[in-house]
Amino acid sequence: MGAELRQSTLDHVGVRQVLDALADGAYITDCDRRIVFWSRAAERITGWGAADVVGHRCADNILVHIDKDGHPLCTEDFCPLHRSIVTGELSREPLLVFAQHKLGHRIPVEVSVAPLRDEKGRTLGGIEVFRDLTTMMEDLRRAKVIQDHVLESRLRPDPRIRFEVTYSPEELVGGDFYRVESLDADRYAVMVADVMGHGVASALYTMQLRSLWEECRVQLGSPARFLAELNQRLHRLASSDGYFATAVCLTFNAASGLLEYVRAGHPAPFLFRAGGRVERLSGTGPALGLLENSVYTQSETWIEPGEILLLYTDGAIEITGPDQQELGETGFLHLLQTLRASEAGRGLALSQIERALLDFAHQIRLPDDLTLLSIQRSTSQPAG
Repeated sequence: MGAELRQSTLDHVGVRQVLDALADGAYITDCDRRIVFWSRAAERITGWGAADVVGHRCADNILVHIDKDGHPLCTEDFCPLHRSIVTGELSREPLLVFAQHKLGHRIPVEVSVAPLRDEKGRTLGGIEVFRDLTTMMEDLRRAKVIQDHVLESRLRPDPRIRFEVTYSPEELVGGDFYRVESLDADRYAVMVADVMGHGVASALYTMQLRSLWEECRVQLGSPARFLAELNQRLHRLASSDGYFATAVCLTFNAASGLLEYVRAGHPAPFLFRAGGRVERLSGTGPALGLLENSVYTQSETWIEPGEILLLYTDGAIEITGPDQQELGETGFLHLLQTLRASEAGRGLALSQIERALLDFAHQIRLPDDLTLLSIQRSTSQPAG
C-alpha cells in the first residue's frame, strides 16, 4: 500500500518520546496492522507490555476490540484503524470501543485513529490513541439501565398487529424516545421523538419525556391535544437553539385500521401499501418546545391488512456516504424499497435497515442516535 514503516523510522523522528509522554495510550501499526510501537500508557491501561505485542497484529488475541453491543471490530470491514489506513481519513470524532486487557477482562476506551504518511504522501500505516473510560463507564452503565427501563413498552399479545422497534444510540445512552401503549381493547398510542443532541444530556431529557407522557396521558386518545399539552410543558425546557425535540405521535385502531397522527417537526413516516406503493405521511407542525402555544392539526389515514408503517428518527437520513453526500429522505426511501424488493415485499427487517445504513455511511457506527419503529397490520384479521 505504501512505503514500509519500521521501528527505526519512529526513532529517527522522535515519535516514541512524544507518544510515551502522553497520558493516553497509543500504538502504531504498519499497513497490515502489525504493531511497530506500543506506548507506556498503552502498557499501563491494557496490561500488555511492548514485548508482548510489537511485531504482532492488533487482532492477534491482543486488544480484540468489540463495540458497545458486543460486535467484533477486528475484521477489515469494521476495524476503525484499518478503515483509516485504507481511506486515508482520520476519525471525525472519538469512538467508544471495548478492548481486551491482558488479564482477560474488557476495558472501555475512547479511540481516535489516523493514517500515517511519509513526506511523499505515501501511506505507511496508522496510529490509534485511546483513553481509559473505566471510571466514567460505570455511571453510564447505570444510566443505560435506567433509560432501558424508561423506554420499555410491555404489550399484551395481539394477532391483529405487530410492533417492532430497534434503538441504537450513538453512545451508551442517547436522545431518542419511543413509546407504545395500549389505550383499550383496540387502540394503541405510539410516539417517536428525537431530543436535541445526543449522549448523557439528551438521555436525561428522554426521561423527562417519559414523565410527561404519564402526566399528559389523559390526552393520549387525541395526538393533537396530547402534543399541545406536551409542548406547553416542554417550552420552558427548550434550549437557546429554539426547540426541545421533534416528534410524531399517533393512535392506531387495530380493528378498523384507522391511523390518526400528528408530526411535530419530525421526518415523515413511510406507509408501505399493498402492491408496492409507498406513501409519505404529510402535514407537520412546530417542533416541541419551539412556541409556547403551538396548535397541532391531526391527520388520518388507514392501514390495510398486510401494510406497514415505518417511523424513524433523523439518524436514518442525516448521514453521509464516503462522497460526503447526505442520504436524505429520498435516499432512505430508495434504500428501503431496495430491501423490500430483495425480500419480495415481505415485511421490513429493522436489523437489515440498520446494516444498510452502516454500509451507506461506510462507518462502524452511525453518527447519531437511530430509532426505527414499524407497525404491521396482520393479513388475517379476526372475524367479528
